[in-house]
Amino acid sequence: MFFNAGNTNNTRDDRSDNKGPEPEGVTVGEAYGRNYAFIGLERIGGVLVYEISDPRSPIFVQYINNRNFMAATNTPAAGDLGPEGLHFISRADSPTNTPLLVVANEVSGTTTIYEVARTR
Repeated sequence: MFFNAGNTNNTRDDRSDNKGPEPEGVTVGEAYGRNYAFIGLERIGGVLVYEISDPRSPIFVQYINNRNFMAATNTPAAGDLGPEGLHFISRADSPTNTPLLVVANEVSGTTTIYEVARTR
């Protein structure tokens, strides 16, 4: 696990001590009878997923990051860098009949589509 890395390089950055991982985008959606929040982390990359069916007691579900810290950030092998925008697609609106999360990544110029799977 890499800590404190920026979104344009794999070395320690100088902003996160002031701003943390910089949550950049948030979207919410309902899947399988539960409400979820998806939070894109701009600097380190990846998406945090919380179940928020009871907003007073959110439950951490997972952290997804397909970034390859061993690859140079200016190569496709680096994976997704700098999640900027997130969009939830409900099962009813999904072409695959499953809920989807679409993530636009600013630095890598990539778009990733995640299938939202049942967790419990």
